[in-house]
Amino acid sequence: MKLRYDVFSTPFGWYAAVVSEKGLMFGSMRRSPDEAIEELSPRLNGASQDPAAVVEVREGLLAFFDGDTKALDGIALDLEGAPPFHRAAWETCRQIPLGETRSYAWLASAAGRPGAYRAAGQAMARNRVPLVVPCHRVIGSSGGLHGYGAGGLVVKERLLRAEAGMAQRDSVRKA
Repeated sequence: MKLRYDVFSTPFGWYAAVVSEKGLMFGSMRRSPDEAIEELSPRLNGASQDPAAVVEVREGLLAFFDGDTKALDGIALDLEGAPPFHRAAWETCRQIPLGETRSYAWLASAAGRPGAYRAAGQAMARNRVPLVVPCHRVIGSSGGLHGYGAGGLVVKERLLRAEAGMAQRDSVRKA
């Protein structure tokens, strides 16, 4: 399988993306391009840098940050090799509506393992494609924010605030 990658700037940091012919396999969002690439370095073995190969990911993320609330839905994913529950949790997480949050307990139940909220937390901690799988929308049952590997809790909070504003604008447009 031929892997290709690139790194590009977003309003929330630098995003490095590794893609296969099937879609986005791995992503990393960090403060600098070097940090984003460094996080993905174990996944880059044999991959070639190819900005054209990640155009769908880049355009989708940038369109999302420009207000296209459906832009992330069109990014194809390649989750091959992921543990079955992680894959189920990631796919379920993609269904959380923009501007809303869900608990780890809800995620575990919706992904087919009621009561496995710690496993759901581990699936989110190991999210291979941050933002596209919006693990920042998963919070503690008490409403508190817990860990976010793609920039920390400050970024998680900023993303949630930005998405709440986007959702509000969408609802005003539809009214």
